Amino acid sequence: MGTPGRSKPLSRASGLPWWPLLLIAVAAWGLRVAGFLHRHGALGPPVDYDEGVYFSAAALLSHGLLPYRDYFFAHPPGIALLWAPLAALARGVDVATAFAVVRWCVPVLGALSAALSGRIAQERWGTRAGVVAALAYALYPEALNAERGIFLEPWLNLVCLSFAWVWLRPSEGIAARRRDIAAGALLATACALKLTAGVWVVAAVVACGVVGAWRRVARTVGTAGVVGLVIVGPFLALAPGPVVDGLLRFQLLRPPDGELSASRRMVSMLAEGHAGVAALGLLGLVVALVRWRRDEALAERLFGAAWLLTVATFLSARSYWVHYNASLAPTTALLAGLGASVVRSWASARPRWVGWGATALVGLAVLATLPDALRQGRTEAPWLVEMGRAVRASVPETAALCAFEPAWGIAGGRLPGVPVGTPALVDPYGLMLHDALGATERFATATAAFEHEGTQRTIRPLLERCDALVLQWRGEWQLSDTSEHWVREHFTQEGPLWRRTLGSEVRHSPP
Repeated sequence: MGTPGRSKPLSRASGLPWWPLLLIAVAAWGLRVAGFLHRHGALGPPVDYDEGVYFSAAALLSHGLLPYRDYFFAHPPGIALLWAPLAALARGVDVATAFAVVRWCVPVLGALSAALSGRIAQERWGTRAGVVAALAYALYPEALNAERGIFLEPWLNLVCLSFAWVWLRPSEGIAARRRDIAAGALLATACALKLTAGVWVVAAVVACGVVGAWRRVARTVGTAGVVGLVIVGPFLALAPGPVVDGLLRFQLLRPPDGELSASRRMVSMLAEGHAGVAALGLLGLVVALVRWRRDEALAERLFGAAWLLTVATFLSARSYWVHYNASLAPTTALLAGLGASVVRSWASARPRWVGWGATALVGLAVLATLPDALRQGRTEAPWLVEMGRAVRASVPETAALCAFEPAWGIAGGRLPGVPVGTPALVDPYGLMLHDALGATERFATATAAFEHEGTQRTIRPLLERCDALVLQWRGEWQLSDTSEHWVREHFTQEGPLWRRTLGSEVRHSPP
């Protein structure tokens, strides 16, 4: 099995057992789908705002509505493209059913990521390290939560781990060039999912550049650039201005939101809910830095650099939400596997009771989050199902519905912008914050921005074309006093819905 704590000879990797990692992957899948085994199925666990946005973007492709060109979109198009084949079910079955189907598929991505985390660590540092890495990923709280929903991180983590697995595998000659080309395509796919995946590109450059392997850097990064252009190019050609606005200008200048304190962000990344795994990961990071300049320490450099760059990105980002930490799960899990292998190597040279104690401490650190993982599977939010019933009962299919969270309409079997011609209010939060960029002043928070009339510039004409609104707390937060007054003048509240007042004119065509 090789010397613990040392990189394994990769020529022997094919003989390493998969079965421990596959068992952990099955357990990871079970923990993630546990929340769907209640009365309301996949719609029972809480549904995040972002999930409705991403599913809507994917489903609208089958209706011919494109992000950037037909509605504001603040993310690369990868998430819409990857889920489009499944989300297209919404054309033939109920929209809420299609949403539930996609949600059921997400845990599979998490299970694959757990297995890949373990396999990469196993091939580099031994089977024990692989088991620790797989368990660390499977139980990582933010990854576990994100992999119950339609977030960017489930696909992002799987693609980044696939890149690392392909890129680190041994090969020579033509096979090595093919490996780097495949790895570059995976890097491009990751960046087409979320711009912060660029940290993996930089990490790959650093990992090879330290030992002067610049030809490999050119092959990998060059391929990533070409494939990235193929993915984003069509959208850029159709709507160059909105693409640049959504992917660059908005992300760089948007009003801050979420957790604004850098110290609180750091605590969230390192301590809250996963202190044990974080401690093992930090030990692995120290080991990676110690080995930094060794030729054979390619994996240590890659994961160490990716972890450091991800943390730096989160600390400096304009917005930060706790589910972003799911992006740290791959590097933290792999560094935890490296840290565990070093602990095992140290303990093996000492009395047996020290070895058993070290093993117990590692196991406790990795498994400490299991009780929380089991509790999370019992969390339900049935009010979304009730919202769906209200929409179905009160809003005809031909009526224009505008929901300030797309999931509220999805639960009622409705997609924003369908029927085609009605307002495609896919991301009202992003749309209104984008309008804030046109103001002469800069806002300290998103809440301050929403109080400014400039954020109402685009949303008001869209609301004028709606027959029914779902505002709830988000609409009340995002609408200014003037816009709320306008809503009360033209709509009447009926339960969770606002129906257009009889006699009030509806503008069904774009202004």
